[in-house]
Amino acid sequence: MWAVVQGSDDDDDDETVVITANWVPQIQLVPGAEVENVFRHMSRTSGRNSPCLSTPPEPLLQATLPKEDEWACVRLVNEGSETGIWRIDFEGAFGAGYHFELVSGDRPETVLAYPKSENWWSGTNDVEGRRIASRPLVIEAGRSVELFVQIKNPSDLADADPMLRPERDFDEKRLNEAHGFGALIGAAGILLLVVFALSKLVSSEPASRFTTYFAAAMLSAISSAGYFNGLVPGNPLLPIGMLNKILEAAQVAGHLVFMAAFVREGVANSRLPDWLTRIAYAAVGLLALAGLGSLIIGGPAVALRYFDLGFELDPLIEDPLRSIPSFLGALVTATWIAAIAVTSIYLLRNRAAGGTLFAIGSGILAFGLLAAGLGDEAFEIFDDTTFGLHYVLLADALIFTAALARQAFGLRDQRDAAIRQELQATQEKMEMAETLLEARRDSDRSKALAEKHRTRLALTGHDLRQPLTSLHLALTEAEKTNPALGNTLRTSLDYIRSVLNETVTDTRPEDVAEDEGSYHTQPKDFEAIEVDILLSNAVRMFAQEARSKGLSLHHEATDLTVRTVPVTVIRILSNLVSNAVKYTPEGGVTLRAVQNGETISIEVHDTGRGMSDDEIQQIQESYVRGSEAHAADGDGLGLSSARDFAASLGLKLRINSQPGEGSCFAIDGLPRVSPSEILEQ
Repeated sequence: MWAVVQGSDDDDDDETVVITANWVPQIQLVPGAEVENVFRHMSRTSGRNSPCLSTPPEPLLQATLPKEDEWACVRLVNEGSETGIWRIDFEGAFGAGYHFELVSGDRPETVLAYPKSENWWSGTNDVEGRRIASRPLVIEAGRSVELFVQIKNPSDLADADPMLRPERDFDEKRLNEAHGFGALIGAAGILLLVVFALSKLVSSEPASRFTTYFAAAMLSAISSAGYFNGLVPGNPLLPIGMLNKILEAAQVAGHLVFMAAFVREGVANSRLPDWLTRIAYAAVGLLALAGLGSLIIGGPAVALRYFDLGFELDPLIEDPLRSIPSFLGALVTATWIAAIAVTSIYLLRNRAAGGTLFAIGSGILAFGLLAAGLGDEAFEIFDDTTFGLHYVLLADALIFTAALARQAFGLRDQRDAAIRQELQATQEKMEMAETLLEARRDSDRSKALAEKHRTRLALTGHDLRQPLTSLHLALTEAEKTNPALGNTLRTSLDYIRSVLNETVTDTRPEDVAEDEGSYHTQPKDFEAIEVDILLSNAVRMFAQEARSKGLSLHHEATDLTVRTVPVTVIRILSNLVSNAVKYTPEGGVTLRAVQNGETISIEVHDTGRGMSDDEIQQIQESYVRGSEAHAADGDGLGLSSARDFAASLGLKLRINSQPGEGSCFAIDGLPRVSPSEILEQ
């Protein structure tokens, strides 16, 4: 007869046992058949020496949990024609304390011994391999045996699910898991080395952070598979469970920090990395608080449930307030998934390098976490096993590695482009430096030539002083016999002397600036002078030359007064009058002053042939002469020097001319001195 057991969910939480009228704790077996959850078929008993088929039977999985160290049993009957071999398999690396004995006749045999979860430093493990499984249970054909169990941790019954699995299936499953996990760890190790090499090759912070995250994920997978159980002499649930929780916290924080580094590398001036880093710190703090609190407040019975939780989201869905530590662990997992989704969307919107691959990898990781967290309520492959999640993490790591490579090489291309631009800028700077060096050489040559000319000009001025002095002495004698001629000559000689004195003064070595190599001229002496004096002196200087050509040369009398440097204005005016007399074949030259508001213009009008606009522009250049140059001697420096002299006084040289209508050369901008100012002076 069979026991009829119904469960409210596939995780055996809150199970109720439906008892038929003739229910007994007995399982009828045939070789090769397996039985789900042996605890469903067991009846409570007072001890190993008590009869298993007591009356009335008391099912083990009833509403009230058994007491610590209480016993239960079930009779196993082999109804097959061959000897059958089974094992009790908890399908995991961890479990609470159980002690199973197989009784055949009067010969009890311990087939599985696992100490209480509190006894992690003492006690003896009698299990088969890393997983919680018994030694082989051999039942001959037509024979029956009794299986007794002593419950060390009754609180674990809600999560325990020991199967009675045929030996052949057990060996095949364990071999497949070993091969699969070996391949998984081998591939993960190779991938870890690739990412580590990538982080060093391109100096990538995201690759370095991903190496830390993936190393924590690998260690967590190895620990969850029971490879560290041998380090604990007793029940490894609490210490290894704590280690797993630390590795899971490192895994969560490592992935959040990796996402922060990926965003920081791909999107400039983003604030999201700071938030992801804060979430990482908060996640580690919450997990540590939940683990420590469950161990201190609830004791091992509560702590073992929390440490064995993994990435389950059930506490958020079923009963959030049932276990605060479990709720906090599930909340961290849900926050992690939300951060993954937000980061993926952010990278896609900003078109970050590697963002598409990152989003694909994030989608796979979120799917794996959701599937593992919801268990067989969503995906059967993730129920009671972590291998499905491990394979998802490996696939996710492959895609993340591709995203890292895409980002790293994209950034490398950007750095290469920046380096090329920097090299080009350096080349341009070198070319500019060469140009500046050549310009400096030209400047040095120009300074040397200018110094040579300055010295020559100074010597010439010095040589001219003696003849000029002799002319002045001769002029004194000439004035006694011909006063009119003497007056004309004295005006010209005084003008020559003033120009010579100013030239020699400007060419003295002490007037050369050491920083620029230019000449420091003496400050100009501005004074008020009647315009009529300037005009009459200019007329006297060139009157004889004008009469010799049959030209009239006169000025219009004026009472205007200006403030300027008389010698410089005379030099400008003499250049203009000299050119007018030279290039006027007939008619005359007239000098006049014109008032324009607060400024005065001195104009020189001639009746020459006139000039076009192009010729006006041409004659203002140094060493350039007009179309009538053949009519007179000269070097083409008169107008250019007059323009420079005018500019030194803040004045402007103006030329108006039309072919066939003569020309007008004017000095504009002379400051007018009012009569009241003259009286005050």
